[in-house]
Amino acid sequence: MLTDKLFLQKVSKALDEKDFKLALYKRRIKSLEAELNWLQHTKRRKVKLDLNLQFANIKSIRTTQRAVGRNLVKDSDLEEEEDSNN
Repeated sequence: MLTDKLFLQKVSKALDEKDFKLALYKRRIKSLEAELNWLQHTKRRKVKLDLNLQFANIKSIRTTQRAVGRNLVKDSDLEEEEDSNN
């Protein structure tokens, strides 16, 4: 009788550990899927360069980012950059 009780306790403990690990793995998978989904939806577009310039400037990069739908910088930061360029 004692061995049956001990066996059932060990089986119960093993099942609890398995369920816990399964829940952790499911949570990790959902987190990774959300991160993958976020990374896949970033669009890229070529920055239009002024032929008189050798490199792209910040204004043209920000304009292209807004056209794609990414707004990474506050408008006030861009205005400060434009003021310093003029």
